[in-house]
Amino acid sequence: MSTLDSLAPELIQQIATELGNNVTELRLVCKRMSSVLESHILRSIVIDITRPRLDVGISQLTTLATQGNHAATATHHLHIRNLCPLKDPSDHSPTWVFVPRTDKLEWPTPYPPEVKIAEEKMQAMLQVAIATLSNLQSLKWNIGRYDSKWTPTAVMNAVKTLPLLESLELIVGSFNTADLQLQSLRNLQSIKVSAPNNDYFMNIIEPLSFLIARSPNLHTLHVGPTYRPSPSLHHLLRSCPPNLVLPLKHLGLQGIALKLDSITLPHLHRLTSLTLHNYTTPEPDPEEMYVGEPESWHPDEIWAILKTTDVRLIGINVNHITTTLLDYISSYSGLKKLRLAPMNFETQEESNLAADQFYNLCLGKHTSSLEELMVIARHEGGWCLGDQALVLISLCKKLKILEGSLVSEALDDAVNSLIDVTTQLPRLEKLIIHPANLGCLRWTLSRKLVLSHFQDVRTQLSRCIREYEATEFSKPVPLILVYSRKFMMAPSECAGGALRYQCDSDEPDDSDCYSKYFQMFISME
Repeated sequence: MSTLDSLAPELIQQIATELGNNVTELRLVCKRMSSVLESHILRSIVIDITRPRLDVGISQLTTLATQGNHAATATHHLHIRNLCPLKDPSDHSPTWVFVPRTDKLEWPTPYPPEVKIAEEKMQAMLQVAIATLSNLQSLKWNIGRYDSKWTPTAVMNAVKTLPLLESLELIVGSFNTADLQLQSLRNLQSIKVSAPNNDYFMNIIEPLSFLIARSPNLHTLHVGPTYRPSPSLHHLLRSCPPNLVLPLKHLGLQGIALKLDSITLPHLHRLTSLTLHNYTTPEPDPEEMYVGEPESWHPDEIWAILKTTDVRLIGINVNHITTTLLDYISSYSGLKKLRLAPMNFETQEESNLAADQFYNLCLGKHTSSLEELMVIARHEGGWCLGDQALVLISLCKKLKILEGSLVSEALDDAVNSLIDVTTQLPRLEKLIIHPANLGCLRWTLSRKLVLSHFQDVRTQLSRCIREYEATEFSKPVPLILVYSRKFMMAPSECAGGALRYQCDSDEPDDSDCYSKYFQMFISME
């Protein structure tokens, strides 16, 4: 009989993949396991240097900067989380102090001795350590406001020497990006940029535009969220030479003005997925006010253009629902991932009319292909998963993820009907249920009323899910999520061994319920 340590390395690597984060425990079994799994462990690494973990962070840099370290060839994915030896992330008190002579906020000086030593070692080793990762393919980089000021230059000097880098994700949380020199990179295939502060983002628009122009094989571009004044898609693509058409397949824009013209349109003809959140009509750009001004359209025209050019998206994620969007969805078949969050309707009547159009004319075109369907209703009404929607959803035999809301009236029947439908979906892995706000509270300014409604619905949902009893022959969805609570099907001791949903945690507190709601809706406005 074969033992685990006698298996072929390929099989052990596959087992490690299935174990996920628990693979480190398997590596401790014996020397052979440690040797076989070393490259697997080092495939993805994180650099996280903060005050509470100075020794660990500096030790890691020392190892990476050492000639012949195994990570040099094994690491494919790097996440730079913090480069701030002075800051404790758990300490939210102000770190900077006001210096009258410079009239600026600056770090307190002198640094504590251990921080000063760590800073000196970082300066000596950071660039060298990253530059050794010769097989690095993707970099995720949180540029923090408390990071040492010299670190962006050091990281970029290292990254631009890496020959295989193809994916870059930037979370820009600092003004310290003026000299980021993104344009020194080239040939990226995936670029994602986000920033919590619009000023941080606007600092890198120009170099980002040059980086895009230097990436002729770019297939994925996600930018945002940004806020007014916001850049436009035209700003991002205008540096591309006239003879370059990017092979964009996945485009995500959040808060970006969707300017459609001779500069942007050629790059949209190969799209397979499109995310548009809070897109706006472009504002006049003084630099572009000239005779023969390029063509432009209202942003909603994107759907009519895609329909005319026969671009058939397999992924759509939007929070602005229009007639042109619904006409586009109903014009073809083949959608695999669809996420709708209708946030733009001013009246319940407008919202219900659009929902009727979606369920009557659109969804039926994609029942044979849909794998993920998410309809996030802000208010109770036609977008909720009622009888009309469930009839069509029951036909989506490839569905793996279903997310939606229920009307709170007669919630017991609604929950039972929804879970019953999941027994007809053999591939469904996860059901996510959100309460929706009452229509009569559409314009209320009272957070107390909204929270009270959500608390009540949350409690009812938990009870209804717990009371649902699977029959001997039915197989309902194995996992249901309500906020942070997970309900999983298991035999119930108090029900004579019948299969019922068991929850993995106690009720979340009120702040959890409230923050989830406002994160989902208000932040998207």
